[in-house]
Amino acid sequence: MSFKCERVQQIAVSLENRPGILADLCAHLGDHGIDIRAITAFEAGDMGSVRMVVDRSQGAIDVLEAAGIKCVLSECLAIEMPNHPKGFAGIARVLAVAGINIDFIYGSSTADAANALGIFGVSDIDKALDLVWHPHLRI
Repeated sequence: MSFKCERVQQIAVSLENRPGILADLCAHLGDHGIDIRAITAFEAGDMGSVRMVVDRSQGAIDVLEAAGIKCVLSECLAIEMPNHPKGFAGIARVLAVAGINIDFIYGSSTADAANALGIFGVSDIDKALDLVWHPHLRI
C-alpha cells in the first residue's frame, strides 16, 4: 500500500455562527481562485470555528484578511492513504506507537475512492514525517 504525507499550512478562522456565513467564506475564496483541499467547521455558541487547508495559503490569508477576517496559520500533516476500513486507524496507531499525539484530525473520501485524505495536527510533525515516509509501514 502506498500513501503520501506532506507538511501543509492550516488556516483557522472564527466566524459568527449563522446560516450562510460558511457559504460566503467558501465562495469568497473560490471567487479568488483558492481551492479548498479540506475543511472542518464546528460551532461554539454564537461563534463558529473553521479550519481548512487550501492550495495557496498565503493567497487565502491575503483574501480573508482584506475582507476583515483574522486568520491563524499553523502547520499540520496532510496524509493521503489507501481508502479502507482501517486506514485512519492505521495512521493513528503508527503515530501512537511513535509517541506522537494527535491533537486534531479531519478528513474524508467517497465510498469508491482509492484514497482518503486526512488532515492531522500532531505533537511532532518532523518525527511524524520521518515515520510515514518509510515504505515498511503496513497500514
